[in-house]
Amino acid sequence: MKKIPELEAYESVERGDTLVFTNIPNEVYHSEVGVSSSYVRRFGESQLHAIEIEQETTPAMNYGSAAHALIVEGEEEFNKQVGVIVGSPYTKVNKQLKQDFIERGMIPIKEKDHEDIMGMRDNMIDEGNMYLNGNGKIAEASFYWYEGDVLCKCRPDVICQPQGPHQEFEIVAVDYKTTFSCSPELFKESVLKYGYAQQAAWYRRGLQAAGYRVKEFVFVAQEKRAPYASKVFLITDKQMDLAWIDMNEYLEGINKCLKGARPTIYNSPNIVTLELSDEKP
Repeated sequence: MKKIPELEAYESVERGDTLVFTNIPNEVYHSEVGVSSSYVRRFGESQLHAIEIEQETTPAMNYGSAAHALIVEGEEEFNKQVGVIVGSPYTKVNKQLKQDFIERGMIPIKEKDHEDIMGMRDNMIDEGNMYLNGNGKIAEASFYWYEGDVLCKCRPDVICQPQGPHQEFEIVAVDYKTTFSCSPELFKESVLKYGYAQQAAWYRRGLQAAGYRVKEFVFVAQEKRAPYASKVFLITDKQMDLAWIDMNEYLEGINKCLKGARPTIYNSPNIVTLELSDEKP
């Protein structure tokens, strides 16, 4: 695996066909160096929009990142990464405080959100904690590898050793999700809507390139409001195999664009015949 010039300031280990970094800050990982699963999924929706439009950070994304910092990485990291705005966020003082947090690379959150995130930590089910804090836990390691000419990257929340007997290099990959509901029916809708199966397939691909065998891939899902219910969901190899077909197709499109192909718009021809119902509404 060849070196990545933009990341040479950070220590890495060559593992299989990957470079693995354990100390890259979030803002560096989320820079334009390498394509992530979220970028590839957006490319699958519309090539032109993925290339031309930078994804904006939303309050919901900030909330998820702050909860992730506490529950996956711990209170020390949370205090480094997150700034709490006490009182109304609309006062002049708090508007300036929010801007100060952003300029320092921190995630600004409201006081109520801070209370909820603490409640989420305190109410995580034992099974969720078991996966999030498994033996040999490695949190937030960044893996980089090539698919054709495309530099790819993934950053699993947690990788750890499986419970019970296991072979060398067998691991469990864990992804923590904040959600409106962790009922199986509604979380399944989130999996389909947000492409979580494709994300899992992408992470598995990066871990396989590093020489790991992913014995289990699990989502630890937790509701963002009281009573902060949580549940563990396992995704099967077959589901990830099917999802990788989509991701591989999108990667082929990225490779073609790198070689000069014109990106498509919503992955459809530029001239489309509308198919409308003949019935009156």
